Amino acid sequence: MATITFHSMADSAYLWTAMQVADEKGVEYRLEPLELGSEAHLRLNPFGKMPVLQHDQVVLYETLAIAHYIDRAFPGPALQPADPLGQAHVLRWISIVNAYVFPVMNRFVKERLVRPAWGFDTDAAFLQSARAPLLAQIRQIDDAVGDDGYLVGDRLTLADAFLLPHLLFFGRTPEGAALLKAAPRVAGWLTRMTERPSYVQSDMRRAYETFRQLPAATPVLWTAQ
Repeated sequence: MATITFHSMADSAYLWTAMQVADEKGVEYRLEPLELGSEAHLRLNPFGKMPVLQHDQVVLYETLAIAHYIDRAFPGPALQPADPLGQAHVLRWISIVNAYVFPVMNRFVKERLVRPAWGFDTDAAFLQSARAPLLAQIRQIDDAVGDDGYLVGDRLTLADAFLLPHLLFFGRTPEGAALLKAAPRVAGWLTRMTERPSYVQSDMRRAYETFRQLPAATPVLWTAQ
Protein backbone atom coordinates (compact mmCIF):
# COMPACT_ATOMS: atom_id res chain seq x y z
CA MET A 1 0.00 0.00 0.00
CA ALA A 2 1.32 3.44 -0.94
CA THR A 3 2.60 5.58 1.89
CA ILE A 4 2.15 8.93 0.14
CA THR A 5 0.13 10.30 -2.75
CA PHE A 6 1.31 12.76 -5.37
CA HIS A 7 -1.43 14.85 -6.99
CA SER A 8 -0.12 15.95 -10.38
CA MET A 9 -0.22 15.61 -14.11
CA ALA A 10 2.03 12.70 -15.06
CA ASP A 11 4.37 14.73 -17.29
CA SER A 12 5.39 17.34 -14.69
CA ALA A 13 9.18 17.66 -14.39
CA TYR A 14 8.82 18.62 -10.75
CA LEU A 15 6.69 15.53 -10.13
CA TRP A 16 9.59 13.47 -11.48
CA THR A 17 11.92 15.20 -9.00
CA ALA A 18 9.58 14.40 -6.12
CA MET A 19 9.20 10.80 -7.27
CA GLN A 20 12.96 10.36 -7.54
CA VAL A 21 13.40 11.64 -3.99
CA ALA A 22 10.78 9.15 -2.78
CA ASP A 23 12.44 6.33 -4.72
CA GLU A 24 15.86 7.18 -3.30
CA LYS A 25 14.36 7.06 0.21
CA GLY A 26 12.46 3.85 -0.48
CA VAL A 27 9.06 5.47 0.13
CA GLU A 28 6.12 3.92 -1.71
CA TYR A 29 3.78 6.33 -3.47
CA ARG A 30 0.94 6.52 -5.92
CA LEU A 31 -0.01 9.17 -8.46
CA GLU A 32 -3.44 10.74 -8.38
CA PRO A 33 -3.88 12.55 -11.72
CA LEU A 34 -5.40 16.01 -11.63
CA GLU A 35 -6.82 18.38 -14.21
CA LEU A 36 -4.69 21.48 -14.49
CA GLY A 37 -6.45 24.53 -13.04
CA SER A 38 -9.51 22.58 -11.99
CA GLU A 39 -11.39 23.38 -8.80
CA ALA A 40 -9.93 20.23 -7.22
CA HIS A 41 -6.43 21.31 -8.24
CA LEU A 42 -6.81 24.79 -6.79
CA ARG A 43 -8.10 23.39 -3.52
CA LEU A 44 -4.82 21.52 -3.19
CA ASN A 45 -2.61 24.37 -4.42
CA PRO A 46 -4.14 27.83 -4.80
CA PHE A 47 -1.32 28.78 -7.20
CA GLY A 48 -2.24 25.99 -9.63
CA LYS A 49 1.19 24.32 -9.63
CA MET A 50 2.20 20.72 -9.14
CA PRO A 51 2.92 18.29 -7.61
CA VAL A 52 1.08 18.26 -4.30
CA LEU A 53 2.03 15.70 -1.66
CA GLN A 54 -0.49 14.06 0.64
CA HIS A 55 0.67 11.97 3.60
CA ASP A 56 -2.10 11.12 6.04
CA GLN A 57 -3.30 14.57 7.17
CA VAL A 58 -0.29 16.39 5.72
CA VAL A 59 -0.83 18.25 2.43
CA LEU A 60 2.17 20.08 0.97
CA TYR A 61 2.84 21.98 -2.22
CA GLU A 62 6.10 23.45 -3.58
CA THR A 63 8.56 20.76 -4.59
CA LEU A 64 11.37 21.95 -2.33
CA ALA A 65 9.09 21.60 0.68
CA ILE A 66 7.90 18.20 -0.56
CA ALA A 67 11.44 16.91 -1.13
CA HIS A 68 12.63 18.17 2.25
CA TYR A 69 9.65 16.57 4.00
CA ILE A 70 10.19 13.19 2.36
CA ASP A 71 13.88 13.28 3.24
CA ARG A 72 13.28 14.15 6.89
CA ALA A 73 10.02 12.32 7.61
CA PHE A 74 11.08 8.86 6.44
CA PRO A 75 14.00 6.52 7.07
CA GLY A 76 16.51 5.81 4.35
CA PRO A 77 19.69 7.47 3.10
CA ALA A 78 19.95 11.15 3.96
CA LEU A 79 19.62 13.34 0.87
CA GLN A 80 20.95 16.48 2.54
CA PRO A 81 24.31 16.98 4.29
CA ALA A 82 24.28 17.25 8.06
CA ASP A 83 26.52 20.31 8.23
CA PRO A 84 25.12 23.84 7.75
CA LEU A 85 27.40 24.72 4.83
CA GLY A 86 26.57 21.51 3.00
CA GLN A 87 22.87 22.19 3.49
CA ALA A 88 23.39 25.73 2.21
CA HIS A 89 25.05 24.44 -0.96
CA VAL A 90 22.13 22.06 -1.60
CA LEU A 91 19.66 24.93 -1.19
CA ARG A 92 21.82 27.15 -3.41
CA TRP A 93 21.76 24.60 -6.21
CA ILE A 94 18.04 24.03 -5.92
CA SER A 95 17.57 27.78 -6.15
CA ILE A 96 19.82 27.89 -9.24
CA VAL A 97 17.77 25.16 -10.90
CA ASN A 98 14.44 26.78 -10.07
CA ALA A 99 15.41 30.36 -10.90
CA TYR A 100 17.77 29.94 -13.86
CA VAL A 101 18.02 26.41 -15.26
CA PHE A 102 14.35 25.46 -15.45
CA PRO A 103 13.08 28.65 -17.15
CA VAL A 104 15.72 28.50 -19.89
CA MET A 105 16.16 24.75 -20.48
CA ASN A 106 12.46 23.97 -20.27
CA ARG A 107 11.51 26.66 -22.75
CA PHE A 108 14.43 25.81 -25.03
CA VAL A 109 13.28 22.19 -25.28
CA LYS A 110 9.71 23.26 -26.02
CA GLU A 111 10.75 25.81 -28.64
CA ARG A 112 13.33 23.55 -30.26
CA LEU A 113 11.51 20.21 -30.32
CA VAL A 114 7.96 20.28 -29.03
CA ARG A 115 6.51 23.24 -30.95
CA PRO A 116 7.85 22.09 -34.34
CA ALA A 117 6.51 18.58 -33.70
CA TRP A 118 3.06 20.13 -33.26
CA GLY A 119 3.40 22.31 -36.35
CA PHE A 120 4.03 25.61 -34.57
CA ASP A 121 6.73 28.15 -35.34
CA THR A 122 9.60 28.52 -32.89
CA ASP A 123 10.84 31.73 -31.32
CA ALA A 124 14.16 32.01 -33.14
CA ALA A 125 15.21 35.08 -31.16
CA PHE A 126 14.79 33.20 -27.89
CA LEU A 127 16.77 30.21 -29.15
CA GLN A 128 19.70 32.49 -29.96
CA SER A 129 19.41 34.51 -26.75
CA ALA A 130 19.45 31.31 -24.66
CA ARG A 131 22.99 30.42 -25.73
CA ALA A 132 24.81 32.61 -23.20
CA PRO A 133 22.83 31.58 -20.10
CA LEU A 134 22.94 27.91 -21.10
CA LEU A 135 26.71 28.01 -21.56
CA ALA A 136 27.04 29.65 -18.14
CA GLN A 137 24.81 27.02 -16.53
CA ILE A 138 26.74 24.11 -18.05
CA ARG A 139 30.03 25.64 -16.89
CA GLN A 140 28.73 25.95 -13.33
CA ILE A 141 27.43 22.37 -13.32
CA ASP A 142 30.75 21.15 -14.74
CA ASP A 143 32.70 22.90 -11.97
CA ALA A 144 30.41 21.49 -9.29
CA VAL A 145 30.28 17.82 -10.28
CA GLY A 146 33.99 17.33 -10.97
CA ASP A 147 35.13 14.02 -12.42
CA ASP A 148 32.97 11.60 -10.47
CA GLY A 149 30.85 13.53 -8.01
CA TYR A 150 27.47 15.11 -7.67
CA LEU A 151 26.36 18.72 -7.36
CA VAL A 152 27.20 18.77 -3.65
CA GLY A 153 29.87 16.31 -2.57
CA ASP A 154 30.30 12.70 -3.60
CA ARG A 155 26.73 11.45 -3.16
CA LEU A 156 23.30 12.25 -4.49
CA THR A 157 21.39 15.02 -2.75
CA LEU A 158 18.09 16.76 -3.33
CA ALA A 159 19.94 19.18 -5.60
CA ASP A 160 20.72 16.44 -8.14
CA ALA A 161 17.10 15.31 -8.18
CA PHE A 162 16.02 18.86 -9.05
CA LEU A 163 18.47 19.19 -11.94
CA LEU A 164 18.05 15.80 -13.59
CA PRO A 165 14.73 16.22 -15.48
CA HIS A 166 15.78 19.52 -17.03
CA LEU A 167 19.28 18.53 -18.13
CA LEU A 168 18.09 15.13 -19.34
CA PHE A 169 15.54 16.58 -21.75
CA PHE A 170 17.76 19.51 -22.75
CA GLY A 171 20.36 16.96 -23.83
CA ARG A 172 17.88 15.71 -26.43
CA THR A 173 18.19 18.97 -28.38
CA PRO A 174 21.13 19.15 -30.79
CA GLU A 175 22.51 22.15 -28.92
CA GLY A 176 22.18 20.38 -25.58
CA ALA A 177 23.92 17.30 -27.00
CA ALA A 178 26.73 19.52 -28.30
CA LEU A 179 27.18 21.18 -24.91
CA LEU A 180 27.26 17.81 -23.14
CA LYS A 181 29.86 16.53 -25.60
CA ALA A 182 32.00 19.57 -24.79
CA ALA A 183 31.49 19.06 -21.03
CA PRO A 184 32.32 15.39 -20.33
CA ARG A 185 32.10 15.83 -16.57
CA VAL A 186 28.49 17.00 -16.91
CA ALA A 187 27.82 14.11 -19.27
CA GLY A 188 29.36 11.77 -16.69
CA TRP A 189 27.05 13.14 -13.99
CA LEU A 190 24.07 12.55 -16.28
CA THR A 191 25.21 8.97 -16.88
CA ARG A 192 25.55 8.35 -13.14
CA MET A 193 22.09 9.74 -12.51
CA THR A 194 20.42 7.71 -15.25
CA GLU A 195 22.07 4.49 -14.06
CA ARG A 196 20.46 4.76 -10.63
CA PRO A 197 17.42 2.53 -9.94
CA SER A 198 15.45 5.67 -9.07
CA TYR A 199 15.70 6.64 -12.74
CA VAL A 200 15.83 3.24 -14.45
CA GLN A 201 12.47 2.21 -13.01
CA SER A 202 10.87 5.66 -13.15
CA ASP A 203 8.07 7.35 -15.03
CA MET A 204 10.67 9.95 -16.01
CA ARG A 205 12.55 7.33 -18.02
CA ARG A 206 9.38 6.15 -19.70
CA ALA A 207 8.49 9.75 -20.58
CA TYR A 208 11.98 10.33 -21.95
CA GLU A 209 11.81 7.22 -24.13
CA THR A 210 8.55 8.54 -25.60
CA PHE A 211 10.06 12.01 -26.01
CA ARG A 212 12.98 10.54 -27.96
CA GLN A 213 10.55 9.60 -30.69
CA LEU A 214 10.09 13.27 -31.61
CA PRO A 215 11.95 14.21 -34.78
CA ALA A 216 15.44 15.51 -34.06
CA ALA A 217 15.95 19.20 -34.75
CA THR A 218 18.56 20.08 -37.35
CA PRO A 219 20.83 21.78 -38.04
CA VAL A 220 22.61 22.74 -34.82
CA LEU A 221 22.00 26.44 -34.22
CA TRP A 222 25.06 26.96 -32.03
CA THR A 223 27.62 25.00 -30.01
CA ALA A 224 29.93 25.64 -27.10
CA GLN A 225 32.58 27.01 -29.46
